Amino acid sequence: MRVWIYGDSPEQARALADSIVRCGSVVAGCSIRKTGSCTFPHSGLTPAVSAAALREFDVLIVPTQEILGGQADADRISGIFKSYGVSIRSASNSEISSS
Repeated sequence: MRVWIYGDSPEQARALADSIVRCGSVVAGCSIRKTGSCTFPHSGLTPAVSAAALREFDVLIVPTQEILGGQADADRISGIFKSYGVSIRSASNSEISSS
């Protein structure tokens, strides 16, 4: 399975990547959520959307669904990735679980 990691920090993304590689999956890319006042708070997902459009990965891994924002934002983001054939899964207690 080819995955993209979207995390809160480089350290968190690295820990998720280590876990994913141990499970036998391939990390196709990684991006970090922007913090502070930002015109587009999910701009850290821009490289992931571009890679999804090019079919470079199959699953977007997030630490928790909350990283995607409120329900409306999460639904919108999920729809974008789904349109490219990418599912979103959250990591829980160092295990990858479907969400």
